[in-house]
Amino acid sequence: MKNSQLDPEVFYVQKLYYFLFLATCSAIAAVFAGWKLGLYRGALTFGVGLSLSYIAMIIKRSFAMPDKKRIAKRMAKEISQDTSPLAIARFASQLYYYLNDTERSVALLEKFLPSQDPLLCATLAEIFLREGKSRKALSILRENPYALANPLLLATQGHILRRNGKINEAARLYQRSLRLAKEAGFPHNGAHPFTQFLLTLSYTASIHHALADCYTILKDIPSAKKHYRAGNLRLIDISLWRSTKQGLSRRSAKSFTKSS
Repeated sequence: MKNSQLDPEVFYVQKLYYFLFLATCSAIAAVFAGWKLGLYRGALTFGVGLSLSYIAMIIKRSFAMPDKKRIAKRMAKEISQDTSPLAIARFASQLYYYLNDTERSVALLEKFLPSQDPLLCATLAEIFLREGKSRKALSILRENPYALANPLLLATQGHILRRNGKINEAARLYQRSLRLAKEAGFPHNGAHPFTQFLLTLSYTASIHHALADCYTILKDIPSAKKHYRAGNLRLIDISLWRSTKQGLSRRSAKSFTKSS
């Protein structure tokens, strides 16, 4: 069975925590250097350490997956204590991304789908989309009563429509998703408040970039530049920044593939 890669938004948060860990080590080393060698050496140590930490974050391309046996034990314990839609969505995500068990994760989510929980619905749709079942994913999303009122469901629908070439419709959904996210935020996924804050920034940046891609295809370059900048401003990692040149090159690559 193929390995399931984490969402780019989640991977970005992992990179941020990696940077914060290295930066903390640099701060500790700087305090020690300042105590032993003086304030100037301490400040220099911190500056160099912080720079190296940032570079390490930028070039980081993957993280080791947790031990499967440990994950399975923790998941079994959590699900026995909490069967809320939030816990089910988290449990199914771990089954899919960490244990590569698509069949059980889908079965579990479908069992609780009548709860109409937006996070649970979006999780199932995302799995179907990754498995190449975009029509089924879109159908599940549109059947949810919060389909046009939840920013996560709107964005996921936008991703599917953009992939299927329905650019104008995708752009409208992205716009609505950003507007609702600004008013009410994304649904809480049970993470620590600071992690939730980072995920919100990451998902918002991703939607801005997706909307910018739509505007690039529609040849509305000023609007594309505006949303690329808005997305970039929410990302500390400059390796994830986007521009109209990248959007045009991606479009050219797809056009070449279709014509060849």
